[in-house]
Amino acid sequence: MNVFVAPSRDEMGKFQAVVRAFPNVWEGFILDVGCRSGNLRCVLQDSKVHYRGLDLFPPVDFIGDLGVGLPFGDMSFDTVVALDVLEHTDNIYQAFGELCRVARKYVVITLPNAYEVKSRIKFLLGQRLSGKYGLPLEPPNDRHRWLFSLREAMDFTHARVQYYGFEVAAE
Repeated sequence: MNVFVAPSRDEMGKFQAVVRAFPNVWEGFILDVGCRSGNLRCVLQDSKVHYRGLDLFPPVDFIGDLGVGLPFGDMSFDTVVALDVLEHTDNIYQAFGELCRVARKYVVITLPNAYEVKSRIKFLLGQRLSGKYGLPLEPPNDRHRWLFSLREAMDFTHARVQYYGFEVAAE
């Protein structure tokens, strides 16, 4: 496994690190599932890609819910991206399958590692890991539904890509 350090801790730094980590996948038609701000488009602006972003709420190119199914035909995009998205879905297995279904060549995902040392210390001290975990007094619009270790995430992705006829090209 290669380790890439983001140039900054914000969203743009993460996007830049992902693009640098997988330089050969950014070509053709790109679908960014759970695109939030669509800022991945800014990082890819010098590439020759046709970027499309999908999220639950505007402003995006497509409104859609990965948990319900993506509104595209099989193999519609060369690369499908889901950065810190799968842990928000009720059925992570079905959601992963949808990403694979609409991808022609590549699926790029990132998953959070809540087992890393800083998160463990926060948990031991009774502090919230983030606003995406815990039991808030009012129902949140969005939250993490899955908590897993790096090993579990790797085992999951290796098994699921094989199930859908893909292979892990890089981690």
